[in-house]
Amino acid sequence: MRITSNRMIDLASASTTKNQSAVADASAQLSSGMRVNAPSDDPAAWLAAQRTKLREALSHGTGAAVASSRDQLVVTDNALASLGDIVSQVRSLAVQGSSDTYNPANRAGLGDQVRGLFQNALDAANARGNDGEFLLAGSLSLTAPFDAAGAYHGDAQVRSLPGDTTSTTAVTIAGTALTAASGVDVLPLLDRVATALSTNDMTTLTAALPDLATAVKQISSARTTGGSAMNVLDQATAARSVMEQDMQAAISKFVEADTVTAASELAKATQALEVSRTVSQHIVSVLAPST
Repeated sequence: MRITSNRMIDLASASTTKNQSAVADASAQLSSGMRVNAPSDDPAAWLAAQRTKLREALSHGTGAAVASSRDQLVVTDNALASLGDIVSQVRSLAVQGSSDTYNPANRAGLGDQVRGLFQNALDAANARGNDGEFLLAGSLSLTAPFDAAGAYHGDAQVRSLPGDTTSTTAVTIAGTALTAASGVDVLPLLDRVATALSTNDMTTLTAALPDLATAVKQISSARTTGGSAMNVLDQATAARSVMEQDMQAAISKFVEADTVTAASELAKATQALEVSRTVSQHIVSVLAPST
């Protein structure tokens, strides 16, 4: 097959154009740090990166839910801690009031103190979270769970977040933890102690002492439940952080350019371009007079 002068010039020009394109691509990769910017650059790598980015977005969403739930558990624990301190104070006052050294007037004074503590306990039990919902109301979180007498009007439902493929983690505590369903009705008990002290009702006061000890343990148990949930959420957060780092590394591997490799490819492409230009110029200089 005979190659004409024009054909040789066209081939040399095409080689130069191809090498110019290679230099441009290598330069773009080196400057942007990206090997794949569009599906056409590497369909398989682009698709793998998109799938990983979707998993990463879902992980971020789960992370936001976990963080919000943990914040709510912290606020709940603070409310329960306040309530536990109050019940412990009431128990101490009740023990004092049951002593034979106290007279009716002394007990009435203690009753006034317990009445004030009861109101503080009611406020703690009706605490709201950062979103304005009542923390201990179960699923009825838009209504205060405890009425003025300390009776519970919420339910036993709790919110949960999925853990692994087979488990969930409860991230709220229902007010039933403060009712007879879990031991004693804590708030009505405080009201009963206040009344017993105020009226010098020693029978009721003495009978309330074991219930007050139960109430202290009951609140401690509720706090333990919340603390365990926070630990689970913290472990999930740590695991998700590692997973998201792995996903970032995978995305980088799929679409980002290796700097050393990109620089090497640019050097090779630049050298090839210079060679093709030199060859093209030589061909043109030799063949052009004859065309």
